[in-house]
Amino acid sequence: MVLTRLEKLAFAMLIALIGTGFLMLIVRVSAANQQSRQLLLQIAHIAGLTDYSVLVKGDAYNVTENAGKLNLNRTDLRSIKALPQMTPGLAQKIFDYVKERGEIKDLNELLNVKGMTKKRIRMLENYATAVGGHAGQAAWGEKLNLNFASIEDINALPGVSKNLAEKIVSFRDSNGGLFSLEDLKEVPGLTDKTLKKFIDLVEVR
Repeated sequence: MVLTRLEKLAFAMLIALIGTGFLMLIVRVSAANQQSRQLLLQIAHIAGLTDYSVLVKGDAYNVTENAGKLNLNRTDLRSIKALPQMTPGLAQKIFDYVKERGEIKDLNELLNVKGMTKKRIRMLENYATAVGGHAGQAAWGEKLNLNFASIEDINALPGVSKNLAEKIVSFRDSNGGLFSLEDLKEVPGLTDKTLKKFIDLVEVR
């Protein structure tokens, strides 16, 4: 079969187009490989900046867990005395111990305080912390004003759970504020027994 000149030209152009397309494909694959290599280098660089050192106790803490706890490094004597099952004498020793050292990093350091035991430390961990937490009375002033207190502030009061703190705030907001401490007796779930635990620490104005 003899091809005409026009057919030969068309065939040559087709071969050229196929070659050009193949060359462009090679270029694009090469560029993609180059981008992949650059991306891998960036990943390796970022990985090199990552700290893989093992955390030890005290290096990190659960912010949510400590939010309602009393920070013994930042609080005052009155707040320590208000902790559940805390005696005035032991509260004074703890306060003096922390003040003397400037800061404690872990509640286990309180084992150096006369009268403190591991059992007392475990109980204290439910209400106090050395990292995070709040400052207690030191942050409020003489007394906590319930008309401006946050849920976290109220939750920090002796015997007040987060659920009860939310009920107090809800009752306050829905009634346009608290006008006297007697109003607290109308808060659902707030018993006289619980109220007695913190009544001397709060006010409404």
